[in-house]
Amino acid sequence: MNSSHRCPGTLLLLLSCSVYKGLVSLRWTLCSPHTRPSISFIPPSSSCEDIMTSSSMRSFSIGRQPSFSNLSLRESGRGRAKAAVSFAAAKPLSRASSMSMADLNSLSNLSLNGLGNSTNEKEAMQSLNSRLANYLEKVRSLEKSNADLELRIKQLMLERVPKGHDIDAMLAQAHALEHEVRKRTLENARIMLEIDNAKLAADDFRIKWETESAMCQSVERDCVALKKAKTDHDQIIATLRGDLDSLKEELYFLKKNHEEELDSLRARIAQEDVNVEVDAARGPELGSVLSELRSQYEGIVQKNKEEAEDWYRKKLEMVQMEVRESNEALRGAQSELTERQRFLQTLEVELESLHKQVAALEGNLGETGQKYAMEMERLQATLNQLEEDLSQLRLDMQRNKTDYEQLLRIKQNLELEIATYRRLLEGEEAVKEVLPPPKKEPDVRTRKIVKVVTQTMINGKVVDESSEVEQIEESKK
Repeated sequence: MNSSHRCPGTLLLLLSCSVYKGLVSLRWTLCSPHTRPSISFIPPSSSCEDIMTSSSMRSFSIGRQPSFSNLSLRESGRGRAKAAVSFAAAKPLSRASSMSMADLNSLSNLSLNGLGNSTNEKEAMQSLNSRLANYLEKVRSLEKSNADLELRIKQLMLERVPKGHDIDAMLAQAHALEHEVRKRTLENARIMLEIDNAKLAADDFRIKWETESAMCQSVERDCVALKKAKTDHDQIIATLRGDLDSLKEELYFLKKNHEEELDSLRARIAQEDVNVEVDAARGPELGSVLSELRSQYEGIVQKNKEEAEDWYRKKLEMVQMEVRESNEALRGAQSELTERQRFLQTLEVELESLHKQVAALEGNLGETGQKYAMEMERLQATLNQLEEDLSQLRLDMQRNKTDYEQLLRIKQNLELEIATYRRLLEGEEAVKEVLPPPKKEPDVRTRKIVKVVTQTMINGKVVDESSEVEQIEESKK
């Protein structure tokens, strides 16, 4: 068709469509009558920047020569949006919002065929207006679907918000285990104290036994000495008895000799019958002298005999008393020694049983410590896994948040394009450039995990071990 039949101020509205990941961006482009209209279809795999720069807007004023201003309606996003969340309801949205190639071809044919005359142009404008009404209807349906999608995204974000893990049961179990460990530790300490007390008591009894044994040995030595003294006394008594017998024999011989001498003297006097008369002083009588001597010697012998018998009797009584006392002390010491030995055997049996009990408790303590260590390792592994899951959930939430913000920016840009198109239809001449929203700086989060391990040691052995994990998060813009 010849271009001279066209009105110079005719407005042509061309519709360019871009599909980006299920969201539709529709732009109407004003072209001059002298410009060959073109409709390009950009596949969904193209970037936003290619889509936005592929279309331009040209403004016309009716009744004068057209002036062109190449101004992009929309600047592209700085990067390709990556939608990590997919919904089953997004497919109807894509079908409802996408325009077929046949519609675009019919629109272009209608625009090209309507340039012949004003009637055709009016019909083309009416057709375009009807299609615009359909487009606005589709835009409203898109807004409704977008609102539904936003609601579903919010619900999904709320569902995927990491809930606080309920570790009260684990903490209660850990506290119960810690209480049991402390109880066993106190019981072990009490048993160790009892063992120490038993050892001290055994040492005391051993010292007493050694003292009593020394005393018993001393008493035994005294008994041996007393027995030796008794033997010596027996020997002395035998010697004294021999001396007494010899003295008796000597006395007997003296008496016998004296009698014989008296008899011999008497016989001599009888044979020698001499009658001598001497006027002299009368001397002592020999018989009285002999009687006196005899009485003196007999008194001396009797006195010596009595003294010897008294000394022997006293000495014998004293020795017998000492022997009785020594025997009583020996019997007492032997009975006490027997009692001490019996008590010592009882203590040794108790000490052996306590040693066995301590060995059994140490074995149980070792097994309990190993079991609690394995349980703590399992709980620590579970805690680490939960922390990793929490970190992964936070990363997913951050990624979903970024995707949601990108989708929200795309929606805002679409709304701005629709508003711009409406202003163009109302006859606005100036088009303001739509600036992209300021880029949000990434939110950098730093997480610091501090693990404090507390160990309780008794006599160089670890009897209690506890660990505390503290997590510190720092946010930097």
